[in-house]
Amino acid sequence: MFKRFVNVVEVLALVAAVVFVIMLFANEPGGSNAPSSPGAALFSENCARCHGSDGGGGLGPQLSGGRVVKAFPNEQDQITFVTHGRDGMPAFGNSLSPQQIKQVVDYTRTL
Repeated sequence: MFKRFVNVVEVLALVAAVVFVIMLFANEPGGSNAPSSPGAALFSENCARCHGSDGGGGLGPQLSGGRVVKAFPNEQDQITFVTHGRDGMPAFGNSLSPQQIKQVVDYTRTL
């Protein structure tokens, strides 16, 4: 009886160890959660807290589903808006370079 109990405990410990190792690699950096472009990384660092990680909205309006393109048919207008801010949107012209702002704008237009 005691030997059977020990065998069950050994199997459970082995299963727990395998699950632990799998979980270590399941959330590995560079996996599917990693930003895939410089614009995506900048969006994640600067915009996601208000617009949501997928652009679905939150404190800020939804950007995904073509909404940002509808609001700004002219890409340059969106770049100006992100650079100078307005109506609750902070200005990013002092914290991001023009190239970085363009990368973020390009990324948001594909959400």
